[in-house]
Amino acid sequence: MARQGILFSCVLLLLLSVTSSSVLAQTQPSSENQIMYLWGDSSLANGNCFTHFSSNETTDVGYGEIDDTENIDFSCSLDQPLLEDMYLDPEGSINFQLGFLIQSSENSGGDELLISLLKDSEIFAQQEFTFSTYSNEQISWQIQVSENMTYWEQGSTPQLNIQFNKPGPTALECLNPQKALAGCDAKFRLYYSDNSDGMNVEGMFPILNASDPAAVNPNEPVTDDEASSMAVGSGSLSGLLFSPWFIGMFAFVGFVTIQRDRFQLSMVLEEDSEEVVADESPSEGDTLVDSYRARVLTLCALYVAQGIPWGFITIAFLTFLADKGVGAGELALMLTLGTLPWSVKFLWGPVIDRFQFPSLGRRRPWILLAQSGMILVLASMMLVPNPEENVRTIAWMFLVYNIFTSLQDVSTDALAVDVLKPHEMEKVNSYMFTAKSIGGIIGGAGLGLIIGTLGIKATIFLQIPILVLIMLVPLYMTERPGEKRFPWSEGQGSEQQQEEQRDFQDIFSKLKTAFSLRSAKLGIVLSLVMSLSFFLIPVLPLLFVRELGWTVEQFNVTNGGIILLFTILGYLAGGQLGRRFGGKSVIIYAALFTAVVTSLWGLTESMWSNGTYMMVMWSIRTFTWGLVTINIYSLVMRVTWSEVGGTQFTAYMAMMNVSSIIGYQLTEPLASRFDYSTLFLLAAVFETLIIFGALFIDPGETRRTLAQETPARSAKAEFAILVDPEI
Repeated sequence: MARQGILFSCVLLLLLSVTSSSVLAQTQPSSENQIMYLWGDSSLANGNCFTHFSSNETTDVGYGEIDDTENIDFSCSLDQPLLEDMYLDPEGSINFQLGFLIQSSENSGGDELLISLLKDSEIFAQQEFTFSTYSNEQISWQIQVSENMTYWEQGSTPQLNIQFNKPGPTALECLNPQKALAGCDAKFRLYYSDNSDGMNVEGMFPILNASDPAAVNPNEPVTDDEASSMAVGSGSLSGLLFSPWFIGMFAFVGFVTIQRDRFQLSMVLEEDSEEVVADESPSEGDTLVDSYRARVLTLCALYVAQGIPWGFITIAFLTFLADKGVGAGELALMLTLGTLPWSVKFLWGPVIDRFQFPSLGRRRPWILLAQSGMILVLASMMLVPNPEENVRTIAWMFLVYNIFTSLQDVSTDALAVDVLKPHEMEKVNSYMFTAKSIGGIIGGAGLGLIIGTLGIKATIFLQIPILVLIMLVPLYMTERPGEKRFPWSEGQGSEQQQEEQRDFQDIFSKLKTAFSLRSAKLGIVLSLVMSLSFFLIPVLPLLFVRELGWTVEQFNVTNGGIILLFTILGYLAGGQLGRRFGGKSVIIYAALFTAVVTSLWGLTESMWSNGTYMMVMWSIRTFTWGLVTINIYSLVMRVTWSEVGGTQFTAYMAMMNVSSIIGYQLTEPLASRFDYSTLFLLAAVFETLIIFGALFIDPGETRRTLAQETPARSAKAEFAILVDPEI
């Protein structure tokens, strides 16, 4: 019995301690419990005024009062010292709402109401208030969080100190009927949070979760890992060290210019298309093969669907994370995982060609499957608590999302090859690139502008109905007459597709022949060096937002709007210049000019504080890079054999994405070691490597060596430019 009694006592003691701890925790501040309430006795003379963070409290009359107005000086402290460290948002403010009734002389001098916020005995903020006597007065006091307020260590005690010193009302003042009715006695009253007089009494603290990047203890030394994640390194390489390289590049390009014919610089990469009369692109009919309008609408809608989430993740979300303190390494990881599926997307080609559902269309089922997967992954991102604190989880989900997006991209390109007529390809190509860029503007600039207001989850949620609406376009379209719109609908598949299918052995045999040529192999080299300078992409949000003080909204609107518009202009101008002067010429000269702009950008650090200058340099570099990119696409398309056009060209695009991954992986080792100026100079060196990658490619080798196929096959090869490398 004694043992049972001891056991019962221990259990009871444990329950009481757990219960009391739970109740105590409810009165403590936290990121979910941010409102401080004011309590006390009815008599302030006893000095029993206290605060805590629970509204579950009652007082006798809803206020504390003292029959005096001279030498008033008391404090209302947190009833229990802080059980844990408290962190306040350095960009936030503390907002107090207090209520008073003071009956004192208004004409006899003295000190007005002085309220102070303290941590123990240290005064953090103080303000004097003047208001009329003999009436209830509501005070609103907003305190901007300063550097010394962001950290409140465990065991400290927040408190409000209240001081007032004026004599009571004089006999003359008591002749006032209003004051006479009130008793004309000296009185100082402080209202509590449960008052019945309509006074709002509380204090709102902008408390951060301890895991928030902005929650920093200034007394703790910053570790090397934390320092590297918060900014780039301090190492610097003099611009003079890079000067021999750029002087050599100018001399080399000058030599190449003299030998233009030797290096095929004047060869036009795209043949002029034949004139086509307007009635050859009819818009009649309900299927994609019958209606030009349906073809354009469907293909462009699908490319917008790719652009919106990609622009959101790579621009808006990336900048949001950079602003929250996420380092360049983690930002680069997200971009790497997002790009990875695009590096192996050529594996989808044989799969969607081999496995088809004739009654529903050759490509439409794969597109709908991919679109559904994209929507489901976005919806599942909303289940992640505090996405800004779970970057790696979001990064892996971004990987899965891009698996579906790459499937949609390959299926959309295959659909375009199937349904577009030869004379429509160049025009629809520009439409699709523009549609993708518009989607990027919506996702990058549009959603980036509101992410700070709505938050991450609400911004992700906004994308889902947009993608659902876009999905309705292919859902209610059919590719050919007689096909089913839904599995339960009437119809049948086309027999033509059975005749067009080839086995894997035939595809890989011809692919081996295509890559046996020297220029085809050099196309792989060019693709692999194309995006090495992309290590600069995760660095730019750190530079603009953290170092230069741009807001997240400003950076998102610039990067996802203005810069993307210059990308479109670069694509459009690059195509025209390539057809007029030769694509290799444009690649070489534009790559050198881009490298010069990038190096000048890095060498003019003293001008970075000028926002206009930064936008001009960024825009020029983006435009000239667009000239390079679109002509590289055309160059590798030219060395692609039409018999395996889709697969070979997709392989080049995959290598370009491998190049992007290599570039992103260079971010951490380079950014942790070198300062911003040096990073720009290194990027400029990488950009000049494109000159060597493109220079020795013979654009006509494939056409001279391998026999040209049927016009239909040739048209499909030319359309390979529609494949999007997602970089």
